[in-house]
Amino acid sequence: MKRTRRRYLSFYLHSDGSSIDTKQLGTAIWKNLLSIYGEVCAADSKLYLVQYDEKTGDGILQCTLSSLDMVITSAILIGSIGKNLVSFEPKRISGTIKGIKK
Repeated sequence: MKRTRRRYLSFYLHSDGSSIDTKQLGTAIWKNLLSIYGEVCAADSKLYLVQYDEKTGDGILQCTLSSLDMVITSAILIGSIGKNLVSFEPKRISGTIKGIKK
């Protein structure tokens, strides 16, 4: 069986008002990916929120290489989480966590 290639995406989440909870952010990205691309693509993306700092808004997402564009698109299209207006800004893409943290 061929191993799936993963990519790590560092991002910054601009938030209007209070900070966004880690669980809220993960759920919002997942639901948007699911609604835009459907269950099969969402499941194949193997989306995972590796880390997120609620105070600064910096975080790292993990997904498969083939679904990277879909994950970025669905995250950028999120306009609000709860009552807070948000804006997703992708910063850097890497194949390893070590490379993304440099």
